[in-house]
Amino acid sequence: MSRLTFGKLTTAGLAACLAAGLAHQGYATLASQSGHAGFERRRLRCDSGNLITYHVRRGEAGGPTLVCDAGLMNSSAAWLLVADHLDPAISVVLYDRAGYRSSLRRCPEDFALSESVNDLTEVIADAVSSDGPCVLAGHSLGGYLAHRAAAATPDRVHGLVLVDPTHPNELLHSRRQREGSRGVNLTMKLGPWSSVFGAGLLIDKKGLFSFAEGSPHLRALRLEGSASSTWRAGQREWDYSYAFMLDGGRLLDRLRIPVSVVAADSTMRDTPEHQDLYDEYIASGSGGRIVTIPGSSHLSITGGVEHAPLTTRAIEDAVAAAAAQYAGEDRQEQGEAA
Repeated sequence: MSRLTFGKLTTAGLAACLAAGLAHQGYATLASQSGHAGFERRRLRCDSGNLITYHVRRGEAGGPTLVCDAGLMNSSAAWLLVADHLDPAISVVLYDRAGYRSSLRRCPEDFALSESVNDLTEVIADAVSSDGPCVLAGHSLGGYLAHRAAAATPDRVHGLVLVDPTHPNELLHSRRQREGSRGVNLTMKLGPWSSVFGAGLLIDKKGLFSFAEGSPHLRALRLEGSASSTWRAGQREWDYSYAFMLDGGRLLDRLRIPVSVVAADSTMRDTPEHQDLYDEYIASGSGGRIVTIPGSSHLSITGGVEHAPLTTRAIEDAVAAAAAQYAGEDRQEQGEAA
């Protein structure tokens, strides 16, 4: 084979790989913008300018509503397995932050976490009826955002469940976390550019979604991991959060509601310093407890077929406690009015 022929074949092969990658990235982006079976899809224009999509599945009238916020690089799809196991009497709201799935970021200012917090409070006001208790659930970064949203809407939120949550001081509190965050920082810098050219095709080769093996939502999670919009949104949130945590974050808000933490087994085992941080979350509220899901990891705690049912049970216990407290307060108000 001549050098000229070899060069042509190499160029053609690279072009074919690039074309396949771009086609996959485009398909992944479109597929990740669809709705969720069994949920009503709604759109809300927030004061920030963002167009937020959320998904609602109604339970019993007057019953509790659970509003779920996902972690960094995750969307409402990350909560679907938990939602599958939830008591159907509980209304469920799955929320996509700006940039994820079909939620569009239109805010003209530089990104800050307060933008996502304010958007979430507006979703709560739009999606949750006032005739029943509202409980927020947040995973990873979504846990920290949910905690701040609960503080911003004390009259609308009656309970909080934090699933292996990010803590604003974790990089200063844990050397292991700080060292690991450097690798994440490099990945987040390269990821958006790589995904544009279809590198999502290679994601499965690394086994990044092995935690969700056997889940009916595995395909949706894989496609979202390939979408360049997911990487852009994740990079925007990471860049701000990384600097924020390295700078010491901020003190946790004080809440008048019960705060529970559902912890991944791997987090408690590999980073025992997190016990202090999770205790601080519990102490920020009026009660609650830490529940560790045996054998779980940071991702399998919501997306693993073995662990999601246990996480769901812990969430249902927290919802029941919040509903009981809400009912007691409602009876007391009725008695005072009489």
